Amino acid sequence: MTAIFVISLALLTFTLFFLTFRNRRRHAAERGLLPLDLGAFHTLMDREDERFLRLNLSHSQFTHMKRRRIGVTWKYVNRISDNSAAVLRMAGAERQNADPNVAEAAAHVADLATRIRMQCLLAFVKLAVEYAVPAAQLSPAKLAPTYESLQQNLSILRSLSPNTPLWVPA
Repeated sequence: MTAIFVISLALLTFTLFFLTFRNRRRHAAERGLLPLDLGAFHTLMDREDERFLRLNLSHSQFTHMKRRRIGVTWKYVNRISDNSAAVLRMAGAERQNADPNVAEAAAHVADLATRIRMQCLLAFVKLAVEYAVPAAQLSPAKLAPTYESLQQNLSILRSLSPNTPLWVPA
């Protein structure tokens, strides 16, 4: 029975994400890159902080706090996904550049952005499971370092091709 519930929840989450993904992709194209506080995102992902809360709050308080943190984390993952989509479009345009160095850097940036988008899909599923079962610890820990790498590689692309839009700093 529990397995059916978890599978149903995962399918529902995937369906909702797919619908949200389509709409957000259109909006991301219009907005461009948005700032993201990676320090705060790291804090949300900190398991020591979560352990501290678990030890110092009652079960109901901890559950409430964890679900609030998951809601905020969901928004961060949305922002990372939107920014990655915008970067993917920018890099796609630069892949056609006549300079092979720019085209190669753009291909690398596009690859990173694609991997981040896939990690965001997985992160949404993990966050949905954590929301349903607050005792679970399935956080998208690999997402932040990969996103930081994308920022650095986009800066390199920007230095090679001045036409590439600037990354919005955190």
